[in-house]
Amino acid sequence: MLRKILAILLLLVPALATAGTIDEIARLEQGKGTEPTQVSTPSATSVRSEPAGGPVWLHLPDGRRLDIRHWQIVHFVRSDCPYCHRFNPVLKAVAAEIGLNIFVYSFDGAGDAAFPKVAPVNDRVLKDFFAELPRATPTDFIVNTQTLVTIPLSQGEMSGDALKQRLEESFLLADRLGVL
Repeated sequence: MLRKILAILLLLVPALATAGTIDEIARLEQGKGTEPTQVSTPSATSVRSEPAGGPVWLHLPDGRRLDIRHWQIVHFVRSDCPYCHRFNPVLKAVAAEIGLNIFVYSFDGAGDAAFPKVAPVNDRVLKDFFAELPRATPTDFIVNTQTLVTIPLSQGEMSGDALKQRLEESFLLADRLGVL
């Protein structure tokens, strides 16, 4: 099963994001707060043990912990997408729980109640993220803001538990590939 997931993800991994896209993500990074946080979930926990800039630990079910402070979710939406309207609050809650920031792009340039501030999609962003994937909403990636490694996370709506599991699998894959 893991080999199948690995094979699919490797086929879907687009080329590394360009500096322009990463610059946009870096702007979002600057807005991080400095208050320590500690959060628990049934399957994974995130603990920010130092002020912003320090490690953000994702504790996986196998007992390992991964520092995810340089990872971010890049989320693609349309303001008229009913799946986005249902999934956006789920994504926002899970990301906050785990300690990941979200950078949101919109295919129509407009946000919604969960994500009112969005960046419009342009040709460069489409090339960076959708070289091998259909342009569907919602679509999510995890991106390392330091190394530019991009891993497809999901397309379509899912439950919070399914999203947490997918995040864990994606970080385990990144760890196994040596890109964490």
